[in-house]
Amino acid sequence: MPQFDHVPSDTELPKQAGVVVIGGGIVGVATALELAERGTGVVLLEKGEIGAEQSGRNWGWCRQMGRDPRELPLILEAMRLWRGMDQRIGGGTGFEQCGVLYLCETEAELAARAKWYEANAQPFGLSTKLVSGAEAERLQPG
Repeated sequence: MPQFDHVPSDTELPKQAGVVVIGGGIVGVATALELAERGTGVVLLEKGEIGAEQSGRNWGWCRQMGRDPRELPLILEAMRLWRGMDQRIGGGTGFEQCGVLYLCETEAELAARAKWYEANAQPFGLSTKLVSGAEAERLQPG
């Protein structure tokens, strides 16, 4: 389980705010950050710990592969934002980009993956690679 830095809460709510964001998960924090950077007075409310509820348990997956093709422009933009987030906030987020390995048990499954890659990954410039069973074992032993 990832470790989280505790974000201390203010003990007093402001009298007014341009926007109140309810929920300190990844979406709430990202929304509050964007609004604050645009000069909007924003208050972020969270019942528990910032980033430690569901956002802290989902392993931080930003999966590009195997998605509905209509989601690909959104995930590409999300990846662009994540790659620059440490610099944006002046600190470490712990974001690390790596790969995902899908294993196929049949030739039909492999053909379906290859078809998805050709129809969806290539037009969006996603880096994909079909590997043999031996190479999969080398990449992910056991």
